[in-house]
Amino acid sequence: MSTKLVLQPGRIGISVNKMQGYLNLMQGRGMIRTKLVEDGVYGANMSKAVKEAQKYLGLPVDGIIGEETWDAIMETIRKMDIVTNIPVASRGYVLKSGEISLGVYMMQKYLSEIAQFNSCLRPIPIDGNYGTRTIHAVEQFQYLYDLAIDGTIGSLTWDAIVNERNALLSK
Repeated sequence: MSTKLVLQPGRIGISVNKMQGYLNLMQGRGMIRTKLVEDGVYGANMSKAVKEAQKYLGLPVDGIIGEETWDAIMETIRKMDIVTNIPVASRGYVLKSGEISLGVYMMQKYLSEIAQFNSCLRPIPIDGNYGTRTIHAVEQFQYLYDLAIDGTIGSLTWDAIVNERNALLSK
């Protein structure tokens, strides 16, 4: 499944903030050169870092994060065996009801992957639209993983989803 949703210059939010953190982890390992300010704003420097990551990962170089680039970056982070507890620049950076974005799409994908290993969770539509079924899946995940149950994906829920998915895929 692929999506037309992308992260690109001008985007602001938790998805950008987390990707900045992941790119900085790659930079710290010498995979790319550009160090980013983790401010949640997709600017020229982030586009440069994404292009470097795409080149390193053998992907088409356009400076835009689509599903293929996202997956390749996340697979690189998973292989580093890193716990992804990356702080966010603003408490307002969350994924929540009504949002349509690549970040929502990927979190839906990850929650559905986790559901394959955990019968207490059910797969959900992977469409990038943060609707009722996504809210319920997030609340169920938060309940099962002892997180505050608010149906939104903030920093702690994001990290728990990514870390659980990475742990399951590493088995």
